[in-house]
Amino acid sequence: MFLLVLGAALVLLNVLGAFGANARLDTTEVNAFSLSTGSKKLAKGLEDQMEIHAYFSEELPPPFNAMGQYVRDLLAEYRDASGGKITLKLISPKTDEEKQAAEKDGIQRTADQKLEADSFGVQEGYRGVSFHYMGDSKAIGRIDTTAGLEYEITQLIKQMVGVKTKIGVLGGHEGAVPSKGLGSLKEYMPSYDMAEVQATAEIDPALKALLIVHPTTPLTDEELRRIDQYVMQGGSLAIFGGGIKLNEPSQEQQGPQDPSAVPIDTGLNKLLEKWGVTIDSRIVADAQCGRARMPTQIPGLQIPVPYPPVPIVSFDEEQRKHPAMFRMNQIGFPYPNRLALNDNLKGDKEVKTTVLIRSTQQSWLMEGDTIDLKARDRWEVPGYNGPYTLGVAIEGKLPSAFGSTAASDSPEAEKAAPALERGVKPARILVLGTGYFIRDEFLPKPERSSQAMGGAVALALNAIDWLTQDNDLIEIRAKNIEDPMLEVPQAVKETEATIREAVDQQDQGKAEAAFEKRKGAIKEWDARKNAYRWGNTLAIPGAFALFGLVRWRIRAARKANLAL
Repeated sequence: MFLLVLGAALVLLNVLGAFGANARLDTTEVNAFSLSTGSKKLAKGLEDQMEIHAYFSEELPPPFNAMGQYVRDLLAEYRDASGGKITLKLISPKTDEEKQAAEKDGIQRTADQKLEADSFGVQEGYRGVSFHYMGDSKAIGRIDTTAGLEYEITQLIKQMVGVKTKIGVLGGHEGAVPSKGLGSLKEYMPSYDMAEVQATAEIDPALKALLIVHPTTPLTDEELRRIDQYVMQGGSLAIFGGGIKLNEPSQEQQGPQDPSAVPIDTGLNKLLEKWGVTIDSRIVADAQCGRARMPTQIPGLQIPVPYPPVPIVSFDEEQRKHPAMFRMNQIGFPYPNRLALNDNLKGDKEVKTTVLIRSTQQSWLMEGDTIDLKARDRWEVPGYNGPYTLGVAIEGKLPSAFGSTAASDSPEAEKAAPALERGVKPARILVLGTGYFIRDEFLPKPERSSQAMGGAVALALNAIDWLTQDNDLIEIRAKNIEDPMLEVPQAVKETEATIREAVDQQDQGKAEAAFEKRKGAIKEWDARKNAYRWGNTLAIPGAFALFGLVRWRIRAARKANLAL
């Protein structure tokens, strides 16, 4: 009877599933296999019908053969979320007509290597998606990876729908602007209309946010007052660095140039001090840091060494709750300035201040008229005095940084729109100690085949989305952030230190022996990682099986005793 009831229940579940009653549970940490809220909202809000054509050949070689099912499942979720607005067609091009239709839709024909017996062959096929909406067509011509695919699809649909958010970047002070210095960032933001603006005239209140990225010349009081009044009207403001200027060797200079920085005063602290924060002109260095390649006395040989001026900043659970840090673990933060907090907003119930980024306790300050930033094997540490604040978010109805003196240069304009002493709308302010991580010199251009991105890009875009109050995109991007960096074993670090020492001493025998020892340490590290991998794969299921076996034998023994 039990088996009959169980069988009937299973049949009933299949019948319900056939009629559309189904449920899915995504247990991955970042919901990697389910559609984000922002994507669902976008699909449901379409005003007209959209057709999606997914072109995937049947006999694609690994790893592309498994990609087709993932892409189909993802597109099916867009279709289901749209409430009938999206039609999905799954096409496996076989005939010449189907192949011509795929290429007309913007899908690229691929030629991938395929292992056949003892040799490699070439397998031609298609793996792309095209979108058709209100007479407009766009395509992802070739999908090489599923990493970041949902973000790319959602951005593409937003472009077709015509949703563009206007943001401004302050120009006129030799800082980064969309046409110079922020080209890569602009490519990551197709749903934003990013333009250079000047603060010598009133800032357009229609701008959702104003970015100031590493200005190197002072802002005038008039410009600071106009920025202040933009914030008083509810405008969002982000300041990325501004306490130092990195040297930029001219094209006439020959040979490699050692990096250095000089302190500058842009006047931004006149604006920020009233809001409880100022930007220091000292660089925060950290023992938890990235690596740089250091030239050696052997021509052409460079070895990686720790580089404290680029801290690896980690985020705790509380910091990750803020939208700008949503689900992030850590990022590289090049040449950050310390941020100093004061009590000017203490007790102001209309304003909330959140510290987003800190260095570790093993950090210190680098200062001087010229700060030497060249890579080296040993750094002088005056003492660990961290942690230091590197990023702050402020939100609410802020007081004016200039009070009643924040007046227009025109008496007529002042009568029409008098200066505000406190914000009439809540504003969002983001101050980061550096902006170099979003500049073209540090930020690679996005690959068109995928919008997968590192933590630095995710932080920049999360911050802009938070400023413009578009939190939906933050959730989507959280699926694309890289895993935390693995800690390099001490044995590997020691052998690398020995190699550096041998190179300095020009001891080739010692260097070769250290290289061999390093190979062994790397091999041992790989073996340990494989042990963890197979332990997770086999040991845990094996433990469950052993538990079940032991429990079965105990129950069998109890039954035998009862029979006696």
